[in-house]
Amino acid sequence: MLASAVGLTPAFAAQVRPARPETASAPAAAACELLVGGSGRPGGDARHKLHLGGFPANQTVRVDGPKTSFRATVNGKGQLDRQGMRHGAYTVTYRAAGARQDVRVTCAAAPAEKTGGGKQGVKVSKVEVVVLTPPGTVIDCSRPTTAEFDGKITATGPGKVRFHWTFGTSSKPVSSGSADFAAGTTTQALLHVADVPARPNAATVSVYVTLHLPDQKMSARSGPVTFTCQK
Repeated sequence: MLASAVGLTPAFAAQVRPARPETASAPAAAACELLVGGSGRPGGDARHKLHLGGFPANQTVRVDGPKTSFRATVNGKGQLDRQGMRHGAYTVTYRAAGARQDVRVTCAAAPAEKTGGGKQGVKVSKVEVVVLTPPGTVIDCSRPTTAEFDGKITATGPGKVRFHWTFGTSSKPVSSGSADFAAGTTTQALLHVADVPARPNAATVSVYVTLHLPDQKMSARSGPVTFTCQK
């Protein structure tokens, strides 16, 4: 009987022992990364977005990076997004409640965009030219005038797209430039004002322009703009 009682004791004890509360899962490790695709500035440097995640809720942090240092507070989910950041190395420092020392997190950074020949990962899906000058505009054809056009480039970034215009049948590039595209698919408009030379004794003057993207080997020709000459 004694042996039997001893043998039953562990099982009995397991039945009457109060269940231990489950251990709360550890919070996600604090991390941050610098992403391409922040706000873009045409003609300027590529901008980036700094994303923080996995930090203690409503934690105050200090961010140090290229030519910047600031304090901020993450949201209730331990996250923070800051747009328009320079490319480079960033660190985030914080001290959790009850901790005796700071915690420093090094941010992962996206590769820097190349600013050279315009041959990045940007993909152009459409290029077109819209005529802005009203048809049949009456002008003094003995004097030079102008015609306005609106070039539209639709591309998926990030990257830089180089462009130039040509006037009529001429192959000489005019109004060269570049357009910067952020992440995602966006369309940029390029206003072009073309100089139309004087053509005395003409009854009408008809001109057109072409928008060229040399790196993508794409182009778009406008419709004609026809001016009526004053009599």
